[in-house]
Amino acid sequence: MAQVDYFFENKKVIQDLAKEIGERFINDANSENIDYSFDIAKGTGKLKTKQPNTSFYFDTNEGTTLNLLKKALFNEDLKDIEQDTPEEKELMEKVRELLKEVSKEINFNYITEIRETIRRVVLTGSKEEDIPLHEITIVSIDIADFDSFPESAKYMLKIGKKPDSSIKTDQVTMFIQDRQEETGKTVDEIFEEEKMINPMFQDIISVERGRKYLYDINVTLFIDYSLSSLPPKLSTK
Repeated sequence: MAQVDYFFENKKVIQDLAKEIGERFINDANSENIDYSFDIAKGTGKLKTKQPNTSFYFDTNEGTTLNLLKKALFNEDLKDIEQDTPEEKELMEKVRELLKEVSKEINFNYITEIRETIRRVVLTGSKEEDIPLHEITIVSIDIADFDSFPESAKYMLKIGKKPDSSIKTDQVTMFIQDRQEETGKTVDEIFEEEKMINPMFQDIISVERGRKYLYDINVTLFIDYSLSSLPPKLSTK
């Protein structure tokens, strides 16, 4: 039996996963690991669409049920399952059903606290009577395993260049990330060392580490950011 089968057969897993994901959202969500994008229609103050509009990202912690599930999904005992085969489709369907049940559990038990977190992180300073956030729904949960990736490769680099110059961004990024892994030095330290001696950096005026973009877990939500009513100056007669 594959390790992942345990998660399909043990119903308590759903509650454990929901608790871990819900609590991570409530405790760890911040401006660095939440993305959101939504449009409010003029004249109504309502959302234009009901498409997923918010994502929360995080990495699994050792010893958690979520980390064990991640390891099981990318375990060697599944390596012989070929792409686009009935066996793979059956496995993916089981995973989807499991995560669908986890999403339902989060929606049922943790939405009040998640609503408070969204207001704190996304709508700082807003009032409940103005933007009530009536609907918050976990749409999907995606799991990846980036443990084999160097930590430096999980972050974007912000590279500033001289006007009208051209640089090989991918080459510079790879060089800096490799040096980070080799030396343990920061992006700033490597740039200071290389900018005067390495031709690759001759047209670069600044390099800094940007936002992390590779995470193990991506929780996608639909959130109703509609206004409860239009501000007086926008009211239509």
